[in-house]
Amino acid sequence: MSTYSAEQLSTLEEIRQLKARYSYLLDTKQWDAWAQLFTEDFSWATENDLAVEGRDAFVQMVRGSVDAVATVHQFHAPVLEILSPTTATGLWPMFDYVAFGETPIQGYGYYHETYRREDDGWRISTQFLSRIRTDVIGGLSSGIQASISDLGIAREATAALPGKAS
Repeated sequence: MSTYSAEQLSTLEEIRQLKARYSYLLDTKQWDAWAQLFTEDFSWATENDLAVEGRDAFVQMVRGSVDAVATVHQFHAPVLEILSPTTATGLWPMFDYVAFGETPIQGYGYYHETYRREDDGWRISTQFLSRIRTDVIGGLSSGIQASISDLGIAREATAALPGKAS
């Protein structure tokens, strides 16, 4: 069992609050405030080799994809590790719902993140989304089509985090 200092506990809570703001600001489409949660050199990727470099490009991509649709992002029981006074990692179990027209989706998986403390607080500096399951739903009467992703992708992304997030 780890013993944390008051400063470390404060850091862990700041990162939890950062992630809570992430989902709230994203789901309520507050794009300018949401952009401030990321470092300027933010890097994002997901399986299937989809990647974006830079905070502005990432926010523009997400906004273009979900600005006009309802979304719900939930994060649960993170594994957080403080690497230094200015760096940390996080592994967040996730669920999301995105109401894409005739083919809304529900996703389950993990966000693999790194954080950097800047002058005005903690920011997300890298993010990899590994989906373990994605359900394409077309309304209650149409049933569910499920796809299961390779679990090796989530494991590799976790292993790539600096420090130990397993």
